[in-house]
Amino acid sequence: AAGPKTTSGVGTSAADIYSDRGPIEHRRTRRPIAQEATQQANWTHEDREWSAENCTLSCAMAKYLLLGQLALLLWLQFEPASGAFSTVIGSGEEECYSVIAPAGTPSTISGNFDALDDELSADPIGVVLYDERQTPIWRSERQASEGFFSVYGTGKFDLCIQNGSMGSDDYVAEQDGNDREVGFAIRVALPSRGREEAGPDDRLNAHLIELSDKLLEGLQTMADHQEYMREREYRHTALADVTFNRVVQWTVLEAIVLALISLGQVLYLKKFFEVKTYL
Repeated sequence: AAGPKTTSGVGTSAADIYSDRGPIEHRRTRRPIAQEATQQANWTHEDREWSAENCTLSCAMAKYLLLGQLALLLWLQFEPASGAFSTVIGSGEEECYSVIAPAGTPSTISGNFDALDDELSADPIGVVLYDERQTPIWRSERQASEGFFSVYGTGKFDLCIQNGSMGSDDYVAEQDGNDREVGFAIRVALPSRGREEAGPDDRLNAHLIELSDKLLEGLQTMADHQEYMREREYRHTALADVTFNRVVQWTVLEAIVLALISLGQVLYLKKFFEVKTYL
């Protein structure tokens, strides 16, 4: 057998390398550079297509989301606000809220108020509606805990709520130092179409529209008072929860004190009836 073959390493191929156990098989196969470059280019092209497809989907979703937000903002911009509010007015203070009726045809400015503190007197509560010239056009009755108003006009209107007399010309009672929560609502309703009275049928339609508007005002006032009732229910529920928690705490404390007193009595009686023996 021929001995190991020595090579200088120059121009040596895998077939020329030997070991003691025979020729070493060269199992590693190298892929041609052109083939690797082609596959890498294909992968890069596929990645770009996948990224472009994901970008298209995400961009479309972002576009639809943005359009939805804009539509919601536009709807909220032109949708009239409706609902009842409540505010806490300090003793001797006044809060005013303004609304603007569009110029042109007079609109209906309606609203109501309700004193939510049933345990306090409503004598210091006064509600006044002012027009744009700061002239009172409606005011609540004396010692009234609730009221309703409906006027026609254009321009700016201010609804002012006060708690206690703030001057010699006030018609409400003197301030008593108690803060009061008052629920209120104010709305601006644009005139309904079809109120022109050109003929008998038009007059009938105008009358029906006027009745329907009054019915709508009544329903809105009823809904406002339901909101006030819910606010009262919430206040009463909170008070009942606080009372219940305090009762539970005092009951637990009473049980602990009673148990300690019982233990002390048992120990005292045991010591009292203990028989002592002396040697």
